[in-house]
Amino acid sequence: MIDQDKIIVCCPQIVTGGPELLHQLVHELRAIGRDAKIAYYPFNEKFICPEPYRKYDAPQGELRDDPDTFVVIPEADTWITKRLNKAKIGIWWLSVDNYFNATHQSLFRDIYIRYRLLISHRVPMFQMKRFIHLTQSYYAEDFLKRCNIKPYPLTDYIGLEHIIKNKNSLLDNKENIVVYNPKKGQKQTQALIQAYPDINFVPLQNMTPDQVSTLLRRAKLYIDFGPHPGKDRLPREAAIAGCCVVTGRRGSANYHQDVPIQKQYKLNDKSIEYIDQFGKLAKNIFINFEQLITDFDHYRAKIAIEHEIFRSQVRNIFGED
Repeated sequence: MIDQDKIIVCCPQIVTGGPELLHQLVHELRAIGRDAKIAYYPFNEKFICPEPYRKYDAPQGELRDDPDTFVVIPEADTWITKRLNKAKIGIWWLSVDNYFNATHQSLFRDIYIRYRLLISHRVPMFQMKRFIHLTQSYYAEDFLKRCNIKPYPLTDYIGLEHIIKNKNSLLDNKENIVVYNPKKGQKQTQALIQAYPDINFVPLQNMTPDQVSTLLRRAKLYIDFGPHPGKDRLPREAAIAGCCVVTGRRGSANYHQDVPIQKQYKLNDKSIEYIDQFGKLAKNIFINFEQLITDFDHYRAKIAIEHEIFRSQVRNIFGED
């Protein structure tokens, strides 16, 4: 249990899934009476809380290096630990790939990038055992265990607004649409688009959160190939919106604990065969959607209780005042 009086959660001043989770942690810590604050970096600049995160109780604080302070640092920014000599430090693994800055384009390029990062500012794994480690995904938990580091699960949840918006029938107004994230798995997705010009592929880009939700509620299928550096949010938002979900097998997608969908919905996108397999699967989903959407009942049920699990993990790790 973390018994330091003050908790500082370090957060890059950007709007993505990882920073939202950092705000969620501060919010839940304050809900159980802990003195938690968020510290945006670069630390020498002044920031205003991004609008999407203002719904959380996450006031700003400053990075502190005191024995009575516990500092939470995302795994991709372990350079922050070099500023701390007295504070107790927790590394929160929101991703595995981002720690190494892996591109998955070339093995040799990834090895080179890892080397350059580690000699420049990242703390190497053999020096990480002196910190407490928290894991957002089972993928990260398994990675740390293989490095002989004991992790503490501290997962995440998608916002309650997604649950509320999609509480009605999952079958209403569904269309034969395949939705995808154009920022991930571009090579794999483009191969599918070229192979199936008769399928309506729609990218999630240049949209507000409400527009994303509306599109997901219309679509029958959401695909997510390429790397899964952590337990990603979009597949869960899609499942809650009533989409069938098809992924690759990279990163967290390869772990049933992180993406608990049946094996036939996880295609090996390292093999050319996935293109043909996808075509058959998409056609089946479009024709038999009302039947196949029930294959994702377990996934949606698990997503629906993520918030309570997160609260329980926060209490177990940090205790209550």
